[in-house]
Amino acid sequence: MSVTFTIIDSSDTANNADGKKRVYGTLSFTNPYTASGESITVSSYFPHKFLGGEVKMINPSVSIANTGLVALAKFRGDSSSVTTAVIQLFNTGLTGTANAGLLVDNTVANISNITCTVEMVGY
Repeated sequence: MSVTFTIIDSSDTANNADGKKRVYGTLSFTNPYTASGESITVSSYFPHKFLGGEVKMINPSVSIANTGLVALAKFRGDSSSVTTAVIQLFNTGLTGTANAGLLVDNTVANISNITCTVEMVGY
């Protein structure tokens, strides 16, 4: 897949009293989906540590089926790495498979037009 991150607030926003910086932005997804998620460069926002992120809001124009995918999206990363974070979409494994009912890496072909607002944290 291809994902585009557009920052909403300033990347120069000062850190909070606890030293953490929160950056809000919009993620826009387009086909095709890359197995195990899409990398996002975060080093310009968090030069020391990326601590994670989450989906905060889903655009109302996103279909119900795709809303479920992005609602389950997770950021994956390593706090010792400041270069990239991975946003991964999940869906429920199909009945009759070894992963029935479990969350699995996204298998939905059409993820275009998914847009959501995310919060990322680091310092």
